[in-house]
Amino acid sequence: MIEAAALGLIAVVLFGPTGVLLDRATWTSRSPRAGIALWQAIGLAGSLAAIGCGLAIAVAPLHAGVIAGTTSLLKSAVAGHPLAGLGLSEALGLTVAVDVAIVLVGGLGATVVRTYRARARHRQVLDLLSGTSEQAPDVALLHHPKAAAYYLPGRRGRIVVSSGTMALLGTEELSAVLHHERGHAPARHDLAMLPFASMTDLLRWMPYVRRAPLAVGRLIEMAADDFAVRRTGPAVLASALVRLASSGHAPACAIPFAANSVPTRVHRLIADDRLSLRAALAACALSGAALAAPIAAAFVS
Repeated sequence: MIEAAALGLIAVVLFGPTGVLLDRATWTSRSPRAGIALWQAIGLAGSLAAIGCGLAIAVAPLHAGVIAGTTSLLKSAVAGHPLAGLGLSEALGLTVAVDVAIVLVGGLGATVVRTYRARARHRQVLDLLSGTSEQAPDVALLHHPKAAAYYLPGRRGRIVVSSGTMALLGTEELSAVLHHERGHAPARHDLAMLPFASMTDLLRWMPYVRRAPLAVGRLIEMAADDFAVRRTGPAVLASALVRLASSGHAPACAIPFAANSVPTRVHRLIADDRLSLRAALAACALSGAALAAPIAAAFVS
């Protein structure tokens, strides 16, 4: 039962205080891509630990460890005796492991289907209502007086701006906004957000689940800011952010330009220490430690 206790403790720590502390940390903004990877690693490690805890309880009578014990359970299940040798507590442990896996995989699958359907519907609307602009021929232009700028992910991802945005921004500011939106596509930021969105409905009582979507969304926007800055400049992008801060209308299935932590992003853009190799290395080291923890605990004897 040492393995079960160790794995359970890891899951509690990662989904509890670790999420709170990481959300409060400011150093991740100096390496947003590594920060996103750290949030992902914590979620994956916590999920593995929770599933492993249930499996460790289920295989305790076998005295074979989580890995070997789970292999034996699978062999018994294939042979037609899935609960052979399991008592009440062991059966409950197996139930917990299976339920956690079903909630995580099922929630992710439902979110993927719901999100892709919403994007497909919005893409159809854009086909009917949008046009093109001489200033940005690769952008879908909506003739609407309100300012809007967003990226609609998908196999045929689109950058969408409104005529209100075109009128509000100068040429350099508009270019900075378009470069920001173009930064989402190669990094597949839409895929990075899906696992976090899938957990919010059923698991909001966990501090990690409550905080991760907003924190990762903030880091995603910062990563796209960095992509744009390399092609325009921080001052121009910061100016565009300020101008669009009170507008920025976008559908829920898209990634809006100025709807997430605008003051923090503007302050970061004008700071001298916007990027830090030390922060990136720290995030990578912590990601490795988080993923290694449940694997190591599974071999505790």
